[in-house]
Amino acid sequence: MASPQSQDADVPQDPPTPAALVKQLVEAALKRGLTVKQVATAILLFSRPPDYSEAAGPEDQALARTFFAGLSQLVVLVKDRQASQSEGGPVRLAWYWWWQGDRLATSGRSDEMERLAAATDIDAAADRIAYVLSLDGEATTI
Repeated sequence: MASPQSQDADVPQDPPTPAALVKQLVEAALKRGLTVKQVATAILLFSRPPDYSEAAGPEDQALARTFFAGLSQLVVLVKDRQASQSEGGPVRLAWYWWWQGDRLATSGRSDEMERLAAATDIDAAADRIAYVLSLDGEATTI
């Protein structure tokens, strides 16, 4: 007779919920010095505040804060467009960059999404987000 522990090992684990994945990515990003705002259930706005030099005077720092609030980027958790989806099986999710560059300029709907990482690959997603939002070039090469 199998022990309860070995029976548990044979039972497939449920995939993490979208809410759990969002929470994990937020925590990983915070550890990397980013700030995160949850815009919607599965849409996150990551940002890296600028590093204002201590050498600059208070007036220069205030001016810099007015004109440069830092870098930011939207990331969304959606159905993975690159993975095969099994009928009746769990939906495979992925993190996507949500580029909105020319939508405002053209008043059109030219939103574009680019795959960032598989939904469960939290460290890779957080590392890439931190790299894209870095200004110092010291982030790990991806």
